[in-house]
Amino acid sequence: MKYFAMIGGRQYGPMELDDMVREGVRPETYVWCKGMPDWMQASEVPDICRYFRQRLSGTLPSQKTAPVDTSRLQAMDDEEQERLLSQLPPMARDIVRRSGVKLTKENFPDVENRHFPKALPIILYIVCLIVIVIGFLIIH
Repeated sequence: MKYFAMIGGRQYGPMELDDMVREGVRPETYVWCKGMPDWMQASEVPDICRYFRQRLSGTLPSQKTAPVDTSRLQAMDDEEQERLLSQLPPMARDIVRRSGVKLTKENFPDVENRHFPKALPIILYIVCLIVIVIGFLIIH
């Protein structure tokens, strides 16, 4: 499917979904394709949403984070941005760089401070052992 997009007051297209990434289409960008009654925001077009969701699944920070102090974002140096970007998969890094999104520490979960029950591996081992024994008894 070929799409047209309004970016910076100019119409671009026709373009494929991959081209939309390179041209900087964002959720609020208006797009149109043959069969659509009128221009719509990219976030309202199911095919575009599905494409971006599949392409970026699990790679970008959640959009439901608390509002971030913009003065702190401006103070963040390039080195810190690169450190945060390095935590993303390689394909997502380039997309985030081109999008102009500024990452913050709040966008990334603090894995070291997560608490997992110490008994969890033991419980999983016992459950697996029980399933194997029951399977063995059923077969014989």
